[in-house]
Amino acid sequence: MSRNEKCKYSKKINAYIDGELNEKEFIKVRDHLKNCHLCQNELREINRLSEFLSQYKDEDVPEKINQRILDAVKTLSERNFFYRLPGKVIKLSIAASVVLAFLSGIVLSNIAFTSANGSTIEFGQETLFSMYYEGE
Repeated sequence: MSRNEKCKYSKKINAYIDGELNEKEFIKVRDHLKNCHLCQNELREINRLSEFLSQYKDEDVPEKINQRILDAVKTLSERNFFYRLPGKVIKLSIAASVVLAFLSGIVLSNIAFTSANGSTIEFGQETLFSMYYEGE
């Protein structure tokens, strides 16, 4: 197998190490690791990386820096809302225009096809269809 090949179990290696698998999955991955060289190598690499990172201490970030980050995120989220707002207004106005055009069409068709006394307009009996096909 080439170096770029991956086993379907390789996605579960991190969860296996972190103890995030249920008992049944844990046993499957553990048994699989006994025979799969790809997953064994993946496990070794993750363990090496974990050991390397464990050499570094966690340090508290000064409150001033935390506040600057939070303020920057808040500003970006507010700005992002105002950038998206015109697009939402345009979509809403298009939808409103379509609804208004539809309703106007209904109202105008009712006005056009009713007479002054409230009865509907009657069309003539003689049409091109009846003259041609019915021999009238």
